[in-house]
Amino acid sequence: MAWRRCRARAAPASAQSPSWVREAVVVARQNGAGDKHLIAYVVCAPEAGSDEGDGGGLAGALRAHLSARLPDYMVPSAFVRLAALPLTVNGKLDRNALPAPADKAYALAAYESPQGAIETALARIWAELLGVERIGRNDHFFELGGHSLLAVQMSSRLSQAVGVELPLSTLFARPVLADLAASIVEVLSRSGPQDLPPIAAVSRHEPLVLSFAQQRLWFLAQLDEGSTHYHIPLALRLRGVLDRSAWQRSLDRLFARHEALRSIFVAPEGKPRVEVLPPDAGLPVLEHDLRHRPDAEAALLDLCHEEERTPFDLARGPLIRGRLVRMSDQEHVFLLTQLSVVR
Repeated sequence: MAWRRCRARAAPASAQSPSWVREAVVVARQNGAGDKHLIAYVVCAPEAGSDEGDGGGLAGALRAHLSARLPDYMVPSAFVRLAALPLTVNGKLDRNALPAPADKAYALAAYESPQGAIETALARIWAELLGVERIGRNDHFFELGGHSLLAVQMSSRLSQAVGVELPLSTLFARPVLADLAASIVEVLSRSGPQDLPPIAAVSRHEPLVLSFAQQRLWFLAQLDEGSTHYHIPLALRLRGVLDRSAWQRSLDRLFARHEALRSIFVAPEGKPRVEVLPPDAGLPVLEHDLRHRPDAEAALLDLCHEEERTPFDLARGPLIRGRLVRMSDQEHVFLLTQLSVVR
């Protein structure tokens, strides 16, 4: 489950794992670009073969295996091969001893340097966003850890670098660097670089128009009111004494500062528009006390699943919410969920 990324657990290989994987652990790790990715650390039997090879070697084989069984957001970006998982003196996983992934830990295709100005510019943008040092023209955006939010950032940087507004659907259809660069060249050959208009402030006294991404979200919500496909869940474990009132004030101030977090989608007469909740509405946080539960960890996982499955009301909002779970006087877990499209 996505929520399990808040804890790292070493586990023996299951029946769903390749027979040559003996142990594995997955942790969320921040890369050089400041974005977090799931990194898998695996202990393999000798028959696993080399980390190098066609199709990305070990990383490519494991990614292909998991992609057939898990949704994309649960598939690790990199696979680091270890002789043994590092343990503390108490026999628990030593997270601090896990090494940062090298380039070979990603499902890199056989390297071929980018060709031409467009491929070079695109490779530079990918390297910055994905935290991978060397990007080749045969590499695949999503196999290197890309996801929809990074795709939006890439599209924005691309428009600034080469003057092309490329639909996100093009990236999803052609995620290999050379193929995507070819699509950009096709656009430039038809219309040339586009001078994008400056962003202008819009009056809040008039109806606010939905962005294209918001229109897509609103339309899909009409088809499936209970959909949770656009949920972005986050779990943070907080250790130490928590000043509950200061915590809530911080969340409320953040909520008040950003209109995107206070946006809702209403549709009078069937015509959707954006409305913004007042700054003093406050970010809703439910509280749960599991201090005296013998099954506290199991109960926490149940709350994670419940939170993940609970849909948002687009018309009432807010489209971000939290839960604060008290595990002990010195430990809390904060669950935060928002819709991926609130901009």
